Parts: sequence; structure tokens; C-alpha cells
Amino acid sequence: MTSLSKQSVARLLALLALGCAWSAPPSWAQQAAEQSDALPDDYSCIVCHRQGGALWTDTTPVVDEKALVGDVHWQKGLRCHDCHGGSPTLDSFKNHRDDPTFHILRPRDKIPGFCGQCHSNIDYMRQYNPSARTDQEEEYWTSGHGLRLKASMAGEASEVDTAVATCVDCHGAHGILAVNDSNSAVYRKHVAETCSRCHSDEKLMAGRTYLGHPLGHDQFGQWRQSVHGLAMMEKGDLSAATCNDCHGNHGALPPGVNSVANACGTCHGKNAKLFAETLMRHKFEESGLPGCVACHGKHDISHPTDEMLGIADGTVCIRCHNPQNPQFGATVAGADVARKMRLGLDQLKHEIELAEASTRQAERLGMQVRGSRFDLRQAFDALTNARTLVHSFSPGPIQEALDAGLSVTSSVQDAAEAALSEYANRRIWLACSLVPILFVVGLLLYCIRSLPTPTDNG
Repeated sequence: MTSLSKQSVARLLALLALGCAWSAPPSWAQQAAEQSDALPDDYSCIVCHRQGGALWTDTTPVVDEKALVGDVHWQKGLRCHDCHGGSPTLDSFKNHRDDPTFHILRPRDKIPGFCGQCHSNIDYMRQYNPSARTDQEEEYWTSGHGLRLKASMAGEASEVDTAVATCVDCHGAHGILAVNDSNSAVYRKHVAETCSRCHSDEKLMAGRTYLGHPLGHDQFGQWRQSVHGLAMMEKGDLSAATCNDCHGNHGALPPGVNSVANACGTCHGKNAKLFAETLMRHKFEESGLPGCVACHGKHDISHPTDEMLGIADGTVCIRCHNPQNPQFGATVAGADVARKMRLGLDQLKHEIELAEASTRQAERLGMQVRGSRFDLRQAFDALTNARTLVHSFSPGPIQEALDAGLSVTSSVQDAAEAALSEYANRRIWLACSLVPILFVVGLLLYCIRSLPTPTDNG
């Protein structure tokens, strides 16, 4: 081997060593796996609860250490005894029944308090997240789940409800992932699926009621086909509403009749504000109608269309404002307002279509109508605004918005017609200019033909 080749080998080895030194640090999962493998043999929990452990039996609850690798608690350095209590070493281990420091999870009403040992302690939680919430346990006991569990365990219910949801049913037991982890059961895109584990189980939900009304078991299927479900599951829009946006998280309850508009208003703020300022809100409350839900539905909310408005068959307004059979004190005057609002929307849409068609035609002919195209957007905005103002149930503001849109379409239509007229005029002038040109060309040809033909004799 030559001196040069030895130097090359040395440099190559140095680069390899340097590359190893610069390698990326181990991930959380790798660190957790290393910590799991590094548990001492005398760690008391694994003696029984590791499958195949020294004292493991077929009836012993098994904790798969692989499931703990991604657990958010495990990643933060917490171990079994930090949550369950007891001794981590065999020399001080006591039977769970004899150890006052061990936290048992039976019966089920002990689970919220078990998790609340840490999650309700602001001083403890601040170590991991300075802005961490510590009211989840308190909220849970105000939820439909918590109230039913409390009544069940207190003997107020006809029988103990062992299936009512607690913390572990949504978040998991071991292998709990952070809420913002896309694989978590409570990640926004998975919330509805997690709720459906129970709420889509026909047998489990049979006989369950809220305020005397059956809970049903088809909410997930309806939501999945709704405008919200399609937006989230097919378009990937994580801002679309899912179960906890309307019902709450740990304090989950169906919105009351008087609070439905407020629940919807957390996203649809302008619509909620308009509805809150109208007399119709109080009419709805007096009649026991749940605000937005009365017109738009609950879990099966469809994309709103203009066809919902008016008094024709199939419209929403006709349900109450039926001239032959009015409901909930609805008036004929209200039906007339709904009819006029629908006619106004249809008129503006028609004028927009006409103006757009004329503008497109002018564009195809090469006329400059870019400004009209921009102005037409204002008409679309006016139409959208008028549709939103429907929630005010007041014809005045709606008509103002419609008039603003009609003014724009009129000016755009005039501009498009002027462009088309100019195009026609240009063609006429072009045709007129061709007449003298053709006459001159014909005259030149005649003169050329009249010239004597040259001969060879010169």
C-alpha cells in the first residue's frame, strides 16, 4: 500500500468517525425504549405485570412495555409507581391490599380521581407545562358521563353502570399519547371515531336517555356525511366541527335549547350575533325550538343552500310558516318575508349569471373587461352577505345587500354590453374601410391590364 493510499484510508476513517459524532440524537421513542430496557430486575411491577415475569399468571393484568414507549407520561420520565403508588423495589414491596400508598382503580368512579392526582394539581403540572389546565376532573363530574357514573355508584340509578365513559375510555390506559399527536385517540381528526366506540354501539346505548329523550346510536354516521364530517375526513379541514366542539371535552353535555346558538356561534360568530339580536330567538326559546338546529339539523347538517329559504315544498320555512297549517305561532307575514327574501336572492343570482355570461363573451372576443371581472366579485360578496343576513329575519338589511349587488351587476352588464357594441362597431368600420381599399386594388389591376404588352422587337 502506497503512502498516498494510507493517507486516503486515514481520512476516510476520520470522516466516518466524524459522521457518527454528528448523528442525530435518539428520538423520544428510542429514549423511552432504552429506559424501558434499563429497568432494574428488582423493579417490583415487572415481577408480576411483565408477561412471563417471575410471578406472572394468566389472571395478572399485563402491561406491554412496548405500549409504554410512546406514552406521554413515560416519555416525561414517569414510571408505574409515580401513578399507581407502591414501592418500585422488591425489598420494600408490600401486597397492594396491604400498601396504603397504592392507588387502586376499582370501582370505576375512582378513575377520575386517580388521574386527578396529578392533573388537578397545578403545582405539579406546572413542572411539565406552565399553562396546563387542571380542571378536567372537576369538569368531568359535571358531564353526562360523570353525573351518570356518580348517580350509579351512589345507588341513585336502578343499577350500577359499568360502561359509562371515564378518562381511560377516551385517552387509553397505558400508551397514552399527547393530544396533538396525530395517532392519539383524542386528536381532532379521531375524536368522532373515539366517541363512536360507545355511541355507535346499539346494544350499549339501548335504553339510555338524556332529559327523557333516547340518546340513539347513529350520531357518528350522520356526522360523517354532514358538511362538517366531509370537510374534516375528506378535505382534511381540522377546523371543521367535531363532537367536542359542540358538546365540550371533559364536561361533555348536549347543548340546551337556549344555548345551541351559542355553541354554533363559537365558529359561526356573525350568524349567531344576528340571530341573538332578533326577536325570533325568543320565539324559538318560548316554543322550545333549539335555535340553529331547528333549521339546519343536529349531527346531519347539510351544506346550506338557497333552496332552504322560501315557502315552496321542501323549504325549511314552510315547516312553521305554512299558510294552511302554521306551527309554533308562525305568521303569514313571516311566510311573505321568506318568499320575498328567496325571490331577492334568486334575482341577484340571475343578474350575476347574465353579467358573467356577457363578460365572458366580451373576453372571448378579445375585448378588455378585466376591471368588470374584478367588480363582479363585489356582487358575489353582496350575495354571500345577503345569505348571512337571512339569520337576522329582517328584510331591510337583506334588501340593502341585494341592492348593492344589483347595482354592481348593472354596471358590469353595461360595461360588457359597451365592449360588445365596440367590437361590433369595429367590425362595421373595418368592413367600410375595406370598400375603398378593394376599389383601389381593382383600379390598379385594371390599369395594369391596360398597359401595352412589351414585344421582343422593342
